[in-house]
Amino acid sequence: MKRSVAGRTEEQNTNGAKWLTTFNDLITLLMVFFVLAFSMGTVDRKKMKEFAYNLQGGIGVLEAGNRVGISIKPEFKQKKVPQSALNNGILNKTDDSINSIASEDGVNANRTDEGIIIRLNSAILFDSGVAKINGRAFEVLDKISRIIKRLRCPVRIEGHTDNVPISTGQFPSNWDLSVARAVSVLKYIVKSGKIQACRLCAAGYGDSRPIAANDTPDNRAKNRRVEIILITKGGEAGCQKR
Repeated sequence: MKRSVAGRTEEQNTNGAKWLTTFNDLITLLMVFFVLAFSMGTVDRKKMKEFAYNLQGGIGVLEAGNRVGISIKPEFKQKKVPQSALNNGILNKTDDSINSIASEDGVNANRTDEGIIIRLNSAILFDSGVAKINGRAFEVLDKISRIIKRLRCPVRIEGHTDNVPISTGQFPSNWDLSVARAVSVLKYIVKSGKIQACRLCAAGYGDSRPIAANDTPDNRAKNRRVEIILITKGGEAGCQKR
């Protein structure tokens, strides 16, 4: 029995269309491969956009250039958490330690826009006219060192005197004495707390920044002090004016 011409034509068309299915699968796999290859590298977004545009047309080659939707997700960038934000959480855990230090005789602490100032009267740190730290001050300085290490913030140590002039072979002026005392405290904190020296700086202001009038012995005693500033709200430890 002979087949009709129309029957043979239909069979030929059916067999001829089978290769198109395989070809479409191949094009799809190539698309996935190139998208993955581009996504795993550092992508130039302009070039990637051009690639996606060209790829959209290429996928529809069998459909007279019909386009398909392809979107490119922006690269994820992790946001850095400011150090000040990290320190705020730690500060809440150190309040008890700071309050304990502030309860010591000759020590007080308060918060400022810059951070925390721990103020130590010179009488608990030094004998008159010298810059060598007294052994009785080691305990309180060790406590401060532990707080500094925990906070991991910049620290500025300032030395201050009253307005009574000093002139010795070792310290020709109040400026020299105030600087030497600040440096002594800095060295002790670095050594006892095993703290990186680059986090600290020392400054001496002599009698130029009194906190009380130099008109009575008690007021002059208040001005003879060392201030340890824990800079917890951004900035550097640089020895600039607060």
